Amino acid sequence: MTQEFLDSKQYTELSILRYEAIFGHNYISPGGEIVADEFINTLDLREGLSVLDIGCGLGGPAFRMAIKSGVSVHGIDLSANMIRIAKTRLKEEELNNLVTFSQANCLELQTVEEYNVIHSRDVFLHISDKNRLFEVIRRILVSGGQLAFSDYCLGATKPSPEFKGYLRERNYSLLNVEDYTTLLKKAGFTNIIGKDKNLLFIKILENELNNLETAPLNKKDKSSMRKSWKEKLKRAQSREQGWAWFTASKD
Repeated sequence: MTQEFLDSKQYTELSILRYEAIFGHNYISPGGEIVADEFINTLDLREGLSVLDIGCGLGGPAFRMAIKSGVSVHGIDLSANMIRIAKTRLKEEELNNLVTFSQANCLELQTVEEYNVIHSRDVFLHISDKNRLFEVIRRILVSGGQLAFSDYCLGATKPSPEFKGYLRERNYSLLNVEDYTTLLKKAGFTNIIGKDKNLLFIKILENELNNLETAPLNKKDKSSMRKSWKEKLKRAQSREQGWAWFTASKD
C-alpha cells in the first residue's frame, strides 16, 4: 500500500468526509466515538504514558485517549489527506499539549523513542508485510508495553469470488484471528488475546445503515454507501468477513 494509492483512491478528501458522515465527527472506523471509548477502556492508560496511534485517521481516538486519561499521543498516518484534516481538528480540540500528528509509514519508523502503548484501529488490513509490522512495533514498545488493535479479518467461511475481487481492488491483506495470534507470538509478544467481535460488527453495520438515511450526504453518495454497507453486512452475516480485537504485551 502506498500513500499515492490511499490519497488518490480510497481516501481522497471527499471520500474521507463521506466516511466521516457515517462514522461520526473525527472518526473513520466502525462504531465511531462509542466504540472508540469501549476499545480505549480495555487499555491500561494513565496520565504520563506515551501512546503511538498507528493509522490515526482524523484523530478521534487520539483525542479521546488524551481527554479521558491524560496520556500523550502521537498519531501517524500514511495518508497526507488524513493528516492534513487531523491537524485542523487538533486546533479545534485545543489538545496541542497532549496530541501531535505526522505523516509516516509505520513500516519505516526509525524513531529511538519508545512508547508505553501502541494503538491502531482497522489499519493493518492495508499492510501485507505483517511480519515486519510487528517487528517494528515490538522494537518501539517499552518493556511491559502493550499493543492493542482492531482489524477486519477473514471469517470462518471460504471467501467468495466477489469478496476476493473486493480485496484485490482495495489492496487489502486480511488474516483470520488464529493467523494473527500466530504472527504476534512469532514476533515475540506475550499475553496475546484475539477476540472475535463479529456480532458487534454486525450490530454496528446495521446501526450505521440506519444512520445513513439522515446523514448529510447527497442522494448519489447515499446510494453508493448504502450498497457498500449492505455488502459488508452480508459478508459479516455469512462469516466471510470478520472483525476482531487484539491485545499483546512486550516482556
